[in-house]
Amino acid sequence: MSALALVSTRHEYDHLFSIYVPIAIGLFLLIALTVLGAVLIYRRRPVERAARWHENNPIEGTYALLLACVAAFLLYLTFTAEHRVDTVSLGERPAVVIDVTGSKWEWTFTYPSYRFSVRSGTVGRQPLVVPAGAPVRFNLTSTDVIHSFWIPALRYKHDAIPGSVQVITLSFGPGVFAGQCAEFCGLRHSDMIFVAHAVNPAAFTKWARSRGRGPTP
Repeated sequence: MSALALVSTRHEYDHLFSIYVPIAIGLFLLIALTVLGAVLIYRRRPVERAARWHENNPIEGTYALLLACVAAFLLYLTFTAEHRVDTVSLGERPAVVIDVTGSKWEWTFTYPSYRFSVRSGTVGRQPLVVPAGAPVRFNLTSTDVIHSFWIPALRYKHDAIPGSVQVITLSFGPGVFAGQCAEFCGLRHSDMIFVAHAVNPAAFTKWARSRGRGPTP
């Protein structure tokens, strides 16, 4: 998959949402109309003997099979979309690697190639800067509890788990993207916010070199 295919994960999830919603509405209407029809047709009437049958195996089997097929179809679409979002082709190298560490109550973004870090949260609001239109690899982890790295505009969220490194690769279009922790992590959870600035690669390189000690070979 090319990096440009990952510029905005929101397209994957918007497409998925456009399939989920009509199916959900259709099933809701089907169930609601079935229940309403049963209430109207089989409502209690005076001097009427109750029916002696209580099930209809063919209808119930068809209904269960239909729901199972719908669920399997939606699961397939969901896992396929997540796979496309979470992975890039093996032959493609990221333009930059950023180590993301969540802790109470801040984010630390470390650029190992340039040997410096920026922080955002209760400690201040230093921006996360990335090159636009290029694959950026994030190594997510946490020092204490589970945090969640969330960029709403990209429709992307991934947990940062203590003792584990979660590797994700994203690309950004040019612009400014608000981010935050999406997993309640304690008293000052709401302070775990950050801003990502996606700039052209030349501007990113200039910024990174001015902050660090130059890229490592």
